[in-house]
Amino acid sequence: FYTPFNRYLWLYAALYLAGTWFSVTRAGSLMGGCLTVAFLLFALVLENAVVTRRQLDVLLVFLVLAGTAVSVYGICQYVFGWGYQSEAWVDSDMFGDITFRVTATLENPNMLGQYLILAIPLGGAGLLAARDWERRLFYLFCCGAMCVCMLLTSSRGAWLGLVCAALVFVVLVQPRLLLLAPVAAVALYFVLPDTVIARFSSIGDLGDSSTSYRLSIWLGTLAMLKDYWLCGIGPGTEAFNLVYPAYGFSTASAQHAHNLFLQLVCDAGVLALVVFLLLVIHYARDVCASFCRTEKGAGERLYLAAFLSGTAGFLAQGMSDYSFYNYRVLFLFGTYLALGGLMARRDALERGGGEA
Repeated sequence: FYTPFNRYLWLYAALYLAGTWFSVTRAGSLMGGCLTVAFLLFALVLENAVVTRRQLDVLLVFLVLAGTAVSVYGICQYVFGWGYQSEAWVDSDMFGDITFRVTATLENPNMLGQYLILAIPLGGAGLLAARDWERRLFYLFCCGAMCVCMLLTSSRGAWLGLVCAALVFVVLVQPRLLLLAPVAAVALYFVLPDTVIARFSSIGDLGDSSTSYRLSIWLGTLAMLKDYWLCGIGPGTEAFNLVYPAYGFSTASAQHAHNLFLQLVCDAGVLALVVFLLLVIHYARDVCASFCRTEKGAGERLYLAAFLSGTAGFLAQGMSDYSFYNYRVLFLFGTYLALGGLMARRDALERGGGEA
């Protein structure tokens, strides 16, 4: 099976292989480059492996279940104090009340937040599409656990990405609900803990060490890309650490650019960024076309809106972090593209004996 955005997956993979070959440290980039290519091309395998609607429905349920299991584990981490904590994750001068940020199985709270941005919209679509109370309660528990875990990450970029995803979802499904946005914002102000409100309101505050740190890294990366914009420096932290220190500020050492789009240029040059954007645009166009064709009120329409909103929120979060730093998140993004493409052509799949 072949969709229009598949060609950009092949092009993106080819560019990453070229970026790996011409890396400033080929040995250091080999593992990261090969994993990127393999995980993204797995989307093509998954697209052709799913042949019935039942298989697609079951995979969607499993994705929500996996997100719920990860979230429950993250909540347990917070309750019992499990896991590693880094002093670099919180500015203790500004946020002394935040002593623990959950990571669950993703080893970093920001990576966990990015994972949940993709999972929560699918849970929300399942909740709205449920036809009986058993399924509604099941999806309500899943969404509740994932949202609580998202709060416990204290990841402002992920919160902002989730808000972006929610807005896109509402615009697609029921735009009139946007009129209630001010009321919802006021209600959240009185419901959410003060630490959450203070952290969210600090977005963009250069007095926060995390914000100023990212700004310094972006400026250093832009200075580096003036010399390496065409082919990049190669994938992986070893390549970045080999070149970036010559351009970066002395107070801002980094493993990556802390920006998805800047890092793509670092890894494989400006063409990689162009192809990635074309991939996302064609993917969104295919899903939007199917969304417009689908009858209002249908469950498929809700899931299509979830895939669009999840992708939008994920890319919004990518403005403040390198979303593919954790290869499990990269793998999930490739899976997300495949499942979104499958949902866009769900009517063409075989019924497969009962639908979830």
